[in-house]
Amino acid sequence: MLDELYQLYSTALKLKNIEYSAIPSQRFSVQGGIGTSEENKFLIKHYQLDGTGWGSPFLLVPEVTNVDKETLTQLSTAGEDDYYVSDASPLGILFNNFKPSSANTQRIKRLEKGQPGSPCTKKYLCTNTEFTEKPICTASRQYQNLKIQQIQTLSLAKDEYQQQYEAVVEKLCLCEGLCSSTYLKYGINKPKENIAVAICPGPNLAYFNEVYSLEDMVKHIYGKMDLLGKIKRPHVFIKELNLYIDYLQTDLQVHVKNMNDKKSKQLGKFKIQLQDGINYYKELFSQLPGQTTDLMQTICNELVLSENKLNSLLITD
Repeated sequence: MLDELYQLYSTALKLKNIEYSAIPSQRFSVQGGIGTSEENKFLIKHYQLDGTGWGSPFLLVPEVTNVDKETLTQLSTAGEDDYYVSDASPLGILFNNFKPSSANTQRIKRLEKGQPGSPCTKKYLCTNTEFTEKPICTASRQYQNLKIQQIQTLSLAKDEYQQQYEAVVEKLCLCEGLCSSTYLKYGINKPKENIAVAICPGPNLAYFNEVYSLEDMVKHIYGKMDLLGKIKRPHVFIKELNLYIDYLQTDLQVHVKNMNDKKSKQLGKFKIQLQDGINYYKELFSQLPGQTTDLMQTICNELVLSENKLNSLLITD
């Protein structure tokens, strides 16, 4: 990775007549899904990391993040089913989304009224020229109405039409939604400005169920306090593995009726890589100290369930 990055930026520097012959040192860190001090310590020690990053849990720490009161309450009482991988971004990039958010609630209410899409006021994410010469946003009311009209002319089967329709109307306005929480917290939203909140916490937040002080969160990270208590929570590796398996399952369901050789090979390769990951975890957990403890047994049991779920996914042409 270091060599590849060096080739990229050294070429760019040469174009500016800047000579740089040494590969600079790099810090390596890991972020995403860490929930306990034990996981934090293990990652740093076992993989010789320079640091770790904790993101989503700090959404429940008002001292350091800007979350409005209503959304803060929703996050502190949410469960696993409230978090999901979403294709709501107008840029077409999957991200973790929060079902109870007021932005998602507003999106659904608009659909119930027959008004898909959002008014496009800020126009930061206008990239689509499928129907217009000037780029428009796929979350906009203009684009979604045009796209729905198009798929209505395709004489699709009911389930296929519904699938394409849902893909269109899932897009959400992020230009306003991701700002609204801060505006609401400090009372700086403008008159008639949309105040629906979009927020994208990681699924790990489901296991943190209170509003915390910065001091307590830091103590939790470094093992001075346990904020999770006896909350049942999968190991960070198992949680990530299951997210990938769920992604594969969803992708498989989307393409099951029109599977071609290229897609079949892609999904098959993905499945093999997940199995390789499971085999790596099996070896890793067998080598860890304290493997006879209840915690280690729980992790191994969860790994078996994940493997069984993966094996149940059949990929055919």
